[in-house]
Amino acid sequence: MRLIYRTQDGQADYSFSFEPQSNGEIYIYIFKQPSYQGRNEDAHATHRYTDSRDGRKYICREPQPRTESDARKVAAAWADLTQEYIRSGKKF
Repeated sequence: MRLIYRTQDGQADYSFSFEPQSNGEIYIYIFKQPSYQGRNEDAHATHRYTDSRDGRKYICREPQPRTESDARKVAAAWADLTQEYIRSGKKF
């Protein structure tokens, strides 16, 4: 399932793919997002994991969502927090 999300500030579109895992979790892969514009891009600062199987980035969330509804909420919140981080440097 693909989701395109426009941030609450209306400044950016993010694109995600929700992919169920064998353990029941849903990984939210990030397909499109704006540049970090020089901000720290490490996993901790950006709340992203790197999938060791193929190098794709997905949202770091513990626990990972288990329903599409929860995955949509997590993706939207992450996009809005990321947008604020890019704009102001405020960590989340």
